Amino acid sequence: MTKITLVEGCESAFALWQAAFTREAATADGFASIEILPEFAGSAEWRIIQRFRDAASLEAWQRSPDRAARIAELDALRVHGEAGDGDELAPDFHSLSCVTEVIASEVKPSHEADFQAWAADVQAKQSLFPGYMGTLVQAPVSSALPYWTTLVRYSTQEELERWLGSPERKALLERSDPEVSTWKSRRLSPFSGWFPAEPDRPPPAAWKQTMLVLLVLFPVVMLEIRFLSPLTAALPGPVATFIGNAISVALVSWPLMRFAIAGLGWWLSPPADQRGRSEALGLATVLLLYAIEIAIFMLLP
Repeated sequence: MTKITLVEGCESAFALWQAAFTREAATADGFASIEILPEFAGSAEWRIIQRFRDAASLEAWQRSPDRAARIAELDALRVHGEAGDGDELAPDFHSLSCVTEVIASEVKPSHEADFQAWAADVQAKQSLFPGYMGTLVQAPVSSALPYWTTLVRYSTQEELERWLGSPERKALLERSDPEVSTWKSRRLSPFSGWFPAEPDRPPPAAWKQTMLVLLVLFPVVMLEIRFLSPLTAALPGPVATFIGNAISVALVSWPLMRFAIAGLGWWLSPPADQRGRSEALGLATVLLLYAIEIAIFMLLP
């Protein structure tokens, strides 16, 4: 992992550098994936994670003139002397709170260079859009799974949609050649298992998903405290907690979230022409339900 602190005002130049560095790394022997992401939304601190299939390939990449040249270009964009900047072992950043578009591209044989050139242009554009939270580019893992996988992250669904619907992206897609590559995508969000994306309808906004999960989970936890905890009090703490969590997950995942989504679907994904009114009314409804839940459990002996 290469850590840098970006000089203020260098965002455009850094976007171009990201694209070039990604393309350079992706053509190196043993390349597995590259991930470029900020410390948090709007941060000047960035992490560039380069993964290779074996230690020898990684060492060759670290010593390569191509990498050295790109890092030298980066010197003009980074703040020097910051504590913690430099190269180190990479942790896993996949737990970032953001919305992710997963794009799987099948590249035709002998067209990898054309695909990488086009993908570099895409990355240079998308990284300039508000809310950008980095990318991961992963090479095909085997001949049985011949896909280049790209994760594009934005802070919110609205910011991701702004990029996906932008004229800049549309122009890039019009340039793509089906003789070079074909692709498909899907959306990941904080609770994508309960709120899957559909081709003609994105999943609800992350804040709505979170509010609905809290609405369903709170009474389950309160009932467990009231009725289950006395029954498991004699058990070791970890065992009692595991039992409670298992029951909570089962109840929330199967019957309760389905009922909640069915009952509040009009608020989760309203028609565009009714969005303002539906979102205000839905938010008021959920807040009222919170208050009712709290009042009920306050009245219980």
